[in-house]
Parts: sequence; structure tokens; C-alpha cells
Amino acid sequence: MPSQEHPPGLNPVSKDDGVAVVFPARSRAECLEHEVESLLATLAEAGLEHRIVIVGEPGGCPGALDVLASRYPDRVLTVPHQGEPDSAEAERAGVLAALERTDMRRLVLVGPGDRIHAADLPVLLRVQREERADAVVGTPERTRTRARRATVLTWAAWDRLLPRGRSRGGACSYRLLDRWLLEEWEHGEAARPASLASARGDVRIVELPLSRQGRIPEPRTVSEARAGLRLRRPAWRTPRDPVLALVTAASVVLSVLACLYHLDLGSVLAYHDSGSHLLIARRVIDSPTPGLAQLGGVWPPLPHLLALPVVWHDPLFYSGLAGSLISMASYVVTVRYAYLIAAGMAGTDRARRRAAGITAAGLLALNPNVLYLQSTPMTELLLFACIAAAVHHLAEWCRTGRHTQLAIASAATLLATLTRYEGWVVAVAMTVVVGYVSFRRRGDLARPGAHLALFGVAAFAGIAGWVAWSRLIFGDWLYWHADPALWVSPGDPNVGALGVAWSTYAHAAAHVLGLLTPPAGVAGALVYAWRRRLGAEAVAPYTLLVFAPFSVLALYLGQRPLHVPEVHGSFYNVRFALVMALGAAVFAGYLVSIAPLRARWGRAALACGLVATVVAVPGTATLAEPMSRHAGRDERAAARAVTWWRQHYDGGLVLMENHGNELVAFGSRVPLGRIVYEGSFRLWDRALRDPAGSGIGWIYARTAPGREDRTWRALRDRPSLTRDYTLVYRDAVQHLYRRRV
Repeated sequence: MPSQEHPPGLNPVSKDDGVAVVFPARSRAECLEHEVESLLATLAEAGLEHRIVIVGEPGGCPGALDVLASRYPDRVLTVPHQGEPDSAEAERAGVLAALERTDMRRLVLVGPGDRIHAADLPVLLRVQREERADAVVGTPERTRTRARRATVLTWAAWDRLLPRGRSRGGACSYRLLDRWLLEEWEHGEAARPASLASARGDVRIVELPLSRQGRIPEPRTVSEARAGLRLRRPAWRTPRDPVLALVTAASVVLSVLACLYHLDLGSVLAYHDSGSHLLIARRVIDSPTPGLAQLGGVWPPLPHLLALPVVWHDPLFYSGLAGSLISMASYVVTVRYAYLIAAGMAGTDRARRRAAGITAAGLLALNPNVLYLQSTPMTELLLFACIAAAVHHLAEWCRTGRHTQLAIASAATLLATLTRYEGWVVAVAMTVVVGYVSFRRRGDLARPGAHLALFGVAAFAGIAGWVAWSRLIFGDWLYWHADPALWVSPGDPNVGALGVAWSTYAHAAAHVLGLLTPPAGVAGALVYAWRRRLGAEAVAPYTLLVFAPFSVLALYLGQRPLHVPEVHGSFYNVRFALVMALGAAVFAGYLVSIAPLRARWGRAALACGLVATVVAVPGTATLAEPMSRHAGRDERAAARAVTWWRQHYDGGLVLMENHGNELVAFGSRVPLGRIVYEGSFRLWDRALRDPAGSGIGWIYARTAPGREDRTWRALRDRPSLTRDYTLVYRDAVQHLYRRRV
């Protein structure tokens, strides 16, 4: 929680495993001092970080509040409140102060008319830890008659768990709650037990009868796994955040409209890699040698595995929708998580959270380059969805310490590593965050080791599995790491020139993100770092910033190509800079959240900023790149050959190399089960040695000087090629042979 105003001498707390005790000031000063002294001694003896939050009138009780605050300036927090200290309003004020001015993970609420015995507090903490409970309700054993027990198990455990302004009586002495329960209440997202349970899935509440004779009976579970509660209306009709629901609905509409537009434009499959991804997925089920080995070892397998349920359907396959559907769903997920990440960074104020979320979601959802790539079978949007999910749930773990959130972050990171190699960078960055946050909270090496194991086992399983797959299928642990010399020119100005590499990446970011979003994102990141620094609860969003320096380093070392007109005269792989869209959007959203949005001009500035950002994106660079390539001589020649072959193919096996010829393999509509290619293993080697003897009816060879494929290099000098086959199509780029009858 971001610190706000603090009284003199009181420093903000950063120990998330501590406890804050909130209770109203008593009418007698000696009772109040005795109670506070006992609590402080007990908590100090237990070695717990703590704050005592006392609500009362300034100078009240009489004068005890001021005395305690001055005596323990770093441990006692007084909250001025005009009115009865035992009122529900006073309790609410104390809770808000504990949330806003401390970072304690657990809060103990002592209700109006209740008393807390210091010896009970370590018991409550122990029971919560052992039972892994979200809340522990402490009740005096004397109240546990049959009627009382029923009240505790239902009404007091739910309707009275959070501050609501009702008299609590003697059924519920005090409550130990995880911080997130109260934050949900503060945001207005847990207005009733059913919505609270549905908000987090599993809400575990334990009743702890407290004996004044020193005997602690066994705790009993009151509520677990939604507590058997039934929602009166479907969840989609009562969303936790209506604004997020509207953002989600808008992203669905935008996704469909963008895809329809690019289908009509004929640009869904403009990237050659789009067809390659579809070919890989289809060949798992439709190939001379079908099976998972067809996944190959160049691209990680998750996008192709996800396409398997629909890729068999010819209209979906040849239109590209078999892959676009995955990108479209990923787009919606990414927009939702962008909203959640930015809202979480903005703190607890509802207006600021929503301003940050809307800004981040809008900058991402309205970007034309994002809208184009989400309409294609490319894999960027699936990566963005995995990264966004991982960062959000990692931030939730940093804030709440809930292991479920860390496990979800780990699973999302696993999916990212199986989508694109940028996901491997995410895994490393998040591991650093997990270790840092865990060590800072505990100050020893035992707990960080456990947290790193919980996160790392799943997060790095995909990397280990993919490396092992390369060794098993191809006999090379590093088969996935293709030689960069295959596509990076030795004369690339980025190689060995760090300044040029930075300039190239900055220009690429401007082309794909616009002229306003990158500066807004940089400014937001700087302000966020200045205000939040390296607080344990604030570091997760920094992982979104690692891609820029990593990409620049890759350009500098010649590990990947990226061209922009300002440096190279043309676009190439400019989409690599789009990975910064998520980070720029959420930090720009944070920047908006700290503006004075309550003023009219603040809201107007937000709307104008969104519109200006969309207008400022200079075209769709990610579309301009493949369309310019299609206008080249070789691509136009390949398109003519595809048209001819589609009209004249009459069956039979086809011998052709897939690499570099994906456009022909996909566009010709030759059944993939009839194409023998380098992924056909022994069939490929045998067919290259003796095409006619292997039953090959057609041979496609790329013959462009300097770009000859393996088929042409293997067969061009063999007399058997012209003896057994007739040249039926020829141009400067390719030859097509048909077997003589």
C-alpha cells in the first residue's frame, strides 16, 4: 500500500508479514495504557513486526492517546475521530488508516465493546498459519451455547466479519484477517458474503473459541471453498468491477471487428511465419509422418498445440482463423490483465485505480499494431497474455503473500516460455523478483529457498523440457538456438554499435507504439520508481521493462535482426518492439492515476490522451513490413506459381523443402499428407536420393541464385531428374517438375 500522510515521528512500515491491531480508545486511560503495553510486550516477545492502531478523539481518554503516540512513535498509530470511539464509523476509520499507512499483511480488528487479551494474539496468528486460513474469528467460550454457535457459524462469520456499521455484541470478540479481505471491502468489491467468496474462489474462515482458563479448544472451519454459498444472480450479471467488465466487452468487439477488417483486406496471412505456424500445427495430424515430432525444434510448441482442436478444419486452416482465434482470445486476456496490473499499481482509491486501468487497457487495446497482430496466427499476442497474467499474479503475491498467486504466476510463466523465447527472459526476471521479495520479508535464506522452489519448478520446466526435446528429437541440446548468421547480415549497423542499436529500437518502438505512449510510459516508470522505489509490494511491474535492454543487447551482439527506415531504409521484424506495449501502457496508466482526476480537466485530459495516442501511431508498421515483402519480385513470382499449381495439381506425392517455401506449401492447397519435406525424416532422405523410386509425382525446387533450396542442390545435376520428370513450370525463382507417365 502506498504511504500517505504520517504523523510526526511515525515511519511507514514495509514488513508485510507483520500484524496491525485496530481497536477503539477506552474511556479509562489506565485501562487503555495497560492494554496497549500488554500488546506491545507480547508482540515484541513474539518477534513480530507490528503496529497498534487506536481510534479516538485527539487528546482523548484523557490524554492517553497522545502519551502513547509520543512514547512509542514507531509502534503506536493514533487515528483522530470525532464521535464515539466504540462506533462502527470509528472502526472503519481505523481499518482505513491501517491499510493506507502500514503494509502489515494481517490485521486484528477489535470491535465496539470487545476486549482483546494479549495472550490470545499469538494463538490467533498460530492458528491462521497452521490452518492456512484467510480469517480467524476469536469467540469467548462462554458464548458457545447452541443458539450462539449457530449465529457464529453463519451471521457473525460472514455478515459481521468486515466493518459494516452494525452492532456486533458479544458473539465475535475479535477477528484476524488477511489484508486482501479488507482491501476488497475497501474497494467496494465484497459487499456481501457471496461476492467475497466468488471474488477469490477459496475463502477459509476458522472459528477459534478462546478459553479464559488457558485451554485453547481445537479450531473449527466455518467457511471454505465458497462456504456453500449460492449466488442469487449469475456472476456475469454482478461483476466485481463493472468498468473492467465493460473494458472486456469492448475488447471483444474490437477484436472481432479488427479480424473481419483484415480478413477482408487479405492481410491475415501476410507474414510468412503465419503460414508456417499453421503448417506446423496441421502436420501433427496431417503428414506422411504425423505425430508430435512434427512440432519441430525451432519455435516453442504451445501456439501449435493450442491450434490442434481447430486446425484440421480446412476453412479455418486456409483462412488463417485457426491461429487467429488464439491470438484474439489472447488479446482480450491481455487487455483485462493490463487493466488489473495498472489498477493494482495505483493503490486503493477506486477512482485512481479505474483511471489507471482504463488508460492502460485503452493504450493497448486501441493500438493498430496490436489489433493487426491479434488478427493473425502470429504468436506475439499469446506471449503478451502469458506475460500479463504472470506479472499480475506475481504482483498479487508480492502484496498479499498468498501462495496461490505465486503458483498461478509460475504457471503463466511456464506458458510464456513455451510460446516464445522472450518468455525465457520473463522467467529469469520474475525469479529475481521472487527471491528479492522473499528475502526482504524474512531476512534469511530459508523462506526465499522455498518460494524460489515453488516458483521455479514450474516456471523453468518448459525451458528444461524444450531443451530435452531438442536433444531427443534432433540429437542436439541447442538445436532450438539457430545460427544468427542465417538472418543477421555481417554489415548490420546494429552489430557492435550500442548507440545505433538503441536508436534502432527506439525508432521501432515509436513506429509500433506511437509518439506519445513511449514517453508517457518512461515518465510513468520514473515516477513509479521514485515514489515506490524497491518496496517488496511494488517490484513486480518492473519485470515488464526488461525487454528493452535485452532486445538492444541482442541487436548489439548480432543475435537478432531488426530494421527501421531511419537506420536501414526498410522495416524488418519491427514487431519485436511491440513487446514493450504492455509495459508502456501500464506505466502510462500509473502516470494518469496520480494526476488530479477529480477535476474536469483531468478526466478530459485522460480522454484526449487516449485519442491522441491512437492518432499518433504512424500507421500500422507491423502490417507495412509484410506487405512490402509481398510486393517483392520473388514473392510475386511465388504467388503466380501457387496459382498455376493449384489449378493443375492432380494428385500424387510432392517433394519439396518447407524452409523458405512456406508460401508455396500453404497457398498451393496441396494436401499436407502428400508433401514429403525435411520433417518427414527417413522419407525425405530416401526421396532426395531416388525421387522416382520413392513414388514422388511432383518436385518443387527454389532455384533463385543465392537462395537455392536443398531440393535443387541435391537434384539439379542428376540426369535422372530430366529423364524421369518433365519441367512443367519455370521462372527465375522456381522450377516445378511432374513425373513422366
